Amino acid sequence: MEPFSLARPRTVPEALALLSATARPKGGGIDLLDLAKGGHPSPAMLVDVRRLQPGLPPLGVAVSSAGPGEVTVRVNSFATLADLAASADLGKRAPALAEAAAAAATPAIRNVATLAGNLLQRPRCVYFRDLFFDCRKRGGATCPAMEGEHSEGAVFGNGKCCAVHPSNLAVALLALDATVVILRDSGKPDEVEVASRRAAEFFVPPEEDPLREARLGPKDLVESVVFTPRPVSAYVEIDQKQSFDWASASAAVALVLEDGKVASARVALGHVAPVPLLSEGAAQALAGRAPDEAAAAAAADAAVKGATPLRDNAHKVAHLRACVRRAVLAAAARGR
Repeated sequence: MEPFSLARPRTVPEALALLSATARPKGGGIDLLDLAKGGHPSPAMLVDVRRLQPGLPPLGVAVSSAGPGEVTVRVNSFATLADLAASADLGKRAPALAEAAAAAATPAIRNVATLAGNLLQRPRCVYFRDLFFDCRKRGGATCPAMEGEHSEGAVFGNGKCCAVHPSNLAVALLALDATVVILRDSGKPDEVEVASRRAAEFFVPPEEDPLREARLGPKDLVESVVFTPRPVSAYVEIDQKQSFDWASASAAVALVLEDGKVASARVALGHVAPVPLLSEGAAQALAGRAPDEAAAAAAADAAVKGATPLRDNAHKVAHLRACVRRAVLAAAARGR
């Protein structure tokens, strides 16, 4: 691992001024250190952004009125996964996100890893992590996983790269129709520019740019995620070994119910493509129907339509179908 310096700025403008292509923000630092220990090029400086004041919302979850009859949930990007899993507010207003946080990794990692870090972690594909291989996501010409070990690779969007996006929380945020709030250096002393991107537009597919996974510049900092409460929601994943291993497939579902039927739905699919996906087909299969077993099965079938499994990962299609079905039924149970 290459040596690096550690900066601990006190304010957001100070932190943004330090960030560059060779100076990266650090929350929990789990993935940054994993990559550095694996021999990947490491930043010359890590900028600790966990205790910046003022500028970031209080640690955890904040609920505020956006207007008459409107409520907005804002989650600090440097809240730990353990914070999110344990939050009563989040469990009530967006259970899919709390469940996604609770499903990630181990208790020790959840106590350190942050929301921002979970969203921005790099692929876990062994061919990306091992520098011996010529990987397209490191600037190489090929995707060696295509002909190699790809049993947990992508079954959608796998034409150029079959690494899957590893984030649990990204799947839930996509179903919740969340907005990612980004802080950016304005170029003026002590001034910060605030930008935002919908979660559906935040992630970058390899066809567009194989070298990155998120639309975030070197001097950008994720401040928070914001969304309207969606209490009728759920997150379900199937893990490789039903332990703390990476998910084989996952799904998050958010429903709006009127008179016992689905007025609108968002169905997000995870760990099956290079970016988290929103399934319009699954949402349409639920529209106007009671969210019962038959509707859940129809949504599951629609969600896997168009999958292109590789030689050794067709099992992930079955896993995804099961995740969508279970997530629909779990969300529906919260709407009764």
